[in-house]
Amino acid sequence: MAIGNRQIGWSQESNLLWSISSQIQRLISVVSKSLAPKYKVYTALLTQSGGDDPQYQQLGSLVVGRTYEIADNGVIDWDFTNVGAPNNEIGTLFVATGTTPANWGQNGNLNFNTGAPVVTVLENTIGNIWFTYDAPGLYNILSNDLFIDTKTTVNMFPAQFIESPVDIYNSTAIPVNVGRIALLSYYNYLAADNALSYGGPTMIEIRVYN
Repeated sequence: MAIGNRQIGWSQESNLLWSISSQIQRLISVVSKSLAPKYKVYTALLTQSGGDDPQYQQLGSLVVGRTYEIADNGVIDWDFTNVGAPNNEIGTLFVATGTTPANWGQNGNLNFNTGAPVVTVLENTIGNIWFTYDAPGLYNILSNDLFIDTKTTVNMFPAQFIESPVDIYNSTAIPVNVGRIALLSYYNYLAADNALSYGGPTMIEIRVYN
């Protein structure tokens, strides 16, 4: 049975190739959609020691995994984008990915709190996420509205560690709104610093579904 021409002036062979190419493109589109990630993910190991202790830094090396805030009212002549900052604007918070900023500038100033969790980021496809100290055993995981309501889940391990009938360590994270996840750390059911680091780092995984 002869194949009718699909394009005026084309040969049957050309029309056949055109038809095959169209089918391949449709197949690629279907496969791409089926293989596309169903969610964005942030996976990290958390450690924490000590209580509320705000500090600032103007020179020297950064601590990888610590949250810093660009906080100076002078002329913006610094560059922290090579160590994790998404931009160099005053008020930007970020988790340091390196120790040596490209340029401290003349007025570079970073605020940080040694009581906030320090993180080892294993995977991050969500975006800029940082950590702050709120109160004993209570911390914030923050973003610029990246935690979508009804589409964000949080998993932690170990969520609970029991050493003995009287020694119970527990950590839990609760999505609060599009920009904040509350992280609570307990020892014997009382909010307590250092519980995140008991027995080693605490693993956290945040998923934001499409």
